[in-house]
This record gives sequence, structure tokens and C-alpha cells, in this order.
Amino acid sequence: MILTLSSLIFETDAWQLVTFTEASLKSWLSLGFIVYVSTLIGFGLWAHLLSQNTASKVVPFALLVPVFGMTTSVLLTGEVVTWWKMLAMMLILSGLVLANIKMQRKPQLA
Repeated sequence: MILTLSSLIFETDAWQLVTFTEASLKSWLSLGFIVYVSTLIGFGLWAHLLSQNTASKVVPFALLVPVFGMTTSVLLTGEVVTWWKMLAMMLILSGLVLANIKMQRKPQLA
């Protein structure tokens, strides 16, 4: 609701009737895919993972969203991968690896 209100205030040109009447079928189908298919699959998989595991195991994997987004944009649209995007992806992946490594503790002497 807040995002819709913000859009009405700051993006007034996008809320003209012509924006909706002249949108192509491809635009509407893309919007439908993002709104329904991606959301249903994304939240369905997320709910399944949470039902099978603890939240502390599952939640760090939400960090993979930008990695998949950047990878998909490279594969589907030919977007150029810059050094800082590669660095960002490597930092995210290394953080996930570090978060999932089980450290072996030495027994403490009393």
C-alpha cells in the first residue's frame, strides 16, 4: 500500500491512462508472469523449505536472490558483468559458505 501511494506521488506520469491502454500484450504477459508465476513458485519453494528446515538454515539463502538476478540478466539479456558485480557475487557466496560451515570446537578445560 505504501509503495502504491509513493508511486502515485512520485511517478505521476506512469499513472496516465495511456500507460495502461498502450501497453503491449508482451508487457501484460510479462507482468502476469512476474506477479503470479514467479511469486507462486518463489513463495511455494520458500514455504516448503521452511516446513522441512529451521529458519536459521533457510534464511541465509535469501542472499542468493541478487546472485540469481544478475546471472539471469546476463544469460537472458546479455547484460555485461562488471568487476564489481563479480566481486559482489563472490562476497555473497563466500558469506553463505562461511555461514554454513560447522566449526569444530575444542573442548574447553575447566
